[in-house]
Amino acid sequence: MELLIDIKKKLSDFQLNVKFAAGSQTVGLLGASGAGKTMTLRCIAGTEKPDSGRIVLNGRVLFDSDQGINLPPQKRNIGLLFQNYALFPHMTVAENIGFGLERLSRMKRNEAVKRQIEMMKLSGLEKRYPAQLSGGQQQRVALARALVTDPNTLLLDEPFSALDTYLRIHMVNQLKETLDNYHGVTIFVSHNMEDIHSICNKLVLLADGQVEAKGSKDSVLSRSLSLTSALTAGCSNI
Repeated sequence: MELLIDIKKKLSDFQLNVKFAAGSQTVGLLGASGAGKTMTLRCIAGTEKPDSGRIVLNGRVLFDSDQGINLPPQKRNIGLLFQNYALFPHMTVAENIGFGLERLSRMKRNEAVKRQIEMMKLSGLEKRYPAQLSGGQQQRVALARALVTDPNTLLLDEPFSALDTYLRIHMVNQLKETLDNYHGVTIFVSHNMEDIHSICNKLVLLADGQVEAKGSKDSVLSRSLSLTSALTAGCSNI
């Protein structure tokens, strides 16, 4: 599994220019607020269109500005977990998880949903609605929905930002267990260094829309960083 990203996108007061690769090891996308983390994920998922560049997943071109290729999100086979989970409030747990499986028969869809419910330890909650769930339960439902389609790439956009400290620790452990059984490409966006250290093997450091450093997390964090990135990394003596 390999995801190659080399894209540029200009907004009114911001220039995104990122180039990196992600493979079987979980990649952390780290940076301060406004560094371009979420925009990068949206470009990979296909909900935003870069101005130029290429995005290639396992040799399959998802986006190429020169060739005029820009596959729609539903054809990219990418799972995306949002910060706010984006669950459908009028759907039950089972319905939310199975939302992307309409093309399957009822029997196969139910089997896939059941596997995710068991894996995420949601048994007994199948008929509940999002408003009846705790924050941790909602997060597990959203993760199950992202994984149920067996995506080649999993994009996690600060999935723990809405959780308190105790629940965050629990869900970090849950996610690590889940990713141990997932064999696709994972990109984990965060500005929380504890989460990055716990979950990620490699790191891409963004500052003002640019890649400032990339590599193993130890090598990246040991390099000389800008003030913005140093603050993001938790340094106190600059």
